[in-house]
Amino acid sequence: MSTTTTVALVSFTDPRRTGFEEEREQYLRERHQAMAATLTAAGLRVLDPMASAKDPTDSAFGLRTTAETMQAAQAIKAGGADCLVIGCWHWTEPMLPLALVRETDIPVMLFTEDDPTWAGAVNLSAVGASLWEVGSNRHARTHARALGEPQRVVRWAVGVGAMQRLRRSALLLWGGSYCLRMEHLQDDIPTLKARFVGDVLQEGQYSLICGAERILAEEPARVEHFIAWLVDGGAKVVYDERMLTEDSFRRQVALYLASRDRLAELSGEPIVGVSIHCQPELSVDYGVTACMLPAFLPFAADAEGPRQALPTVCEGDIKGLLTCCLLDQLGTGAPPLFGDLKYLGEEYLIISNCGASSVFYAANSWDPAQVLPKLTIQGQCQGESGGAVGYNGLAGPVTLARLVRIGGEYLMQLGRGRSLEITPAVTRSILWGKMWPHVAISLGVPRELLVNAVGSNHYSALPGDHTSAVEHACREAGIPVLRLDREEELRAFRA
Repeated sequence: MSTTTTVALVSFTDPRRTGFEEEREQYLRERHQAMAATLTAAGLRVLDPMASAKDPTDSAFGLRTTAETMQAAQAIKAGGADCLVIGCWHWTEPMLPLALVRETDIPVMLFTEDDPTWAGAVNLSAVGASLWEVGSNRHARTHARALGEPQRVVRWAVGVGAMQRLRRSALLLWGGSYCLRMEHLQDDIPTLKARFVGDVLQEGQYSLICGAERILAEEPARVEHFIAWLVDGGAKVVYDERMLTEDSFRRQVALYLASRDRLAELSGEPIVGVSIHCQPELSVDYGVTACMLPAFLPFAADAEGPRQALPTVCEGDIKGLLTCCLLDQLGTGAPPLFGDLKYLGEEYLIISNCGASSVFYAANSWDPAQVLPKLTIQGQCQGESGGAVGYNGLAGPVTLARLVRIGGEYLMQLGRGRSLEITPAVTRSILWGKMWPHVAISLGVPRELLVNAVGSNHYSALPGDHTSAVEHACREAGIPVLRLDREEELRAFRA
């Protein structure tokens, strides 16, 4: 499923004939084309219905009749636009853009230039007020506005586009939810399907066990090829006599390959992320942990070639999976990181999932030649047998996020921080789970404030600052945001 947002871009003009019509229409054309270029340069797909909607006998560039507006609406719906940007460059009758918003019913942004020579601010304010007055649908009432900040339009489109695609997608829970009786990992699935996601598919982990056993019996060469790919690529595999034996590692790899095979069988479903329950059905009853899934499903290659990177979480964490999928739908070029909030210190917190997170973060790269030499696979500290996929994350800007629910109401916890170098001093202090992947993140706020605000033992992250896009996505979904990187918000927070 593509993570590219499709933005419909429409400009209106004055239905009246005026003395400076030629100059006005040229200005509209230039501004419209400049906005299209800005959106395209940001990696967004621009759907421009102007040419097909305009009356061919009309010399004006902008739409200025109801008939043209309805033609544009049909083109927008046929083109599958995720959101709508209306260029309010100069005066138009507000009923025309209002009719377009009513007919298309998708998130809408009003934009104009900070240009005193034309009536952009007048048009934006009149159109915006009319959308509020009529309130023909939710998007009319919650429309966004920007004046002279085209990059704000980009961030808005990325955010609302991500939420729109999420609503058309499906999540897959292998083994369901409520792992280890952690209540906060569950959710109200009908409510989720009404607000955030198209469908939540659930199936037992037995399908993966059957697939793994079939691969081990009928296609053992696939398993051996995968292990050889790891070792030849520079990954360090440390076998022992108890946890990571050659047999247990083969079963872990077979589980991973079975998950890929099952996803291929489900290719007709719009699955954008998966969860593996793991404990105890796999980790104890089947006898090996499922750590290869959260390590390599969110990576774009393995021994069998290029793969679709798919956000993957553990323990049936539904809100954690939703968070990861929203971050992934931003289309940043990196997979979401998922893991346990393993340590919360004065200077940093550590995200360290119980056995594996996307191996992308070993080198912040999709290239196996860069990633594999950074990996150490060694015996787990829990379960009957199996290995954990360990690495140390790199330094750089990062966005931290987590969807939580308090008394039935959703809240997005969000912060802009910086991941830190994992120094020897840090690793020496780790005893439990030292074989897991570790990413240290500083949010620059007092620890005692974070302690009172954290809404889960699981958090998600993404390289770079994407807080604005996430905030726009949350506003579109009606989710309030608590900034974890702002001391004043943390002090005011009361659950």
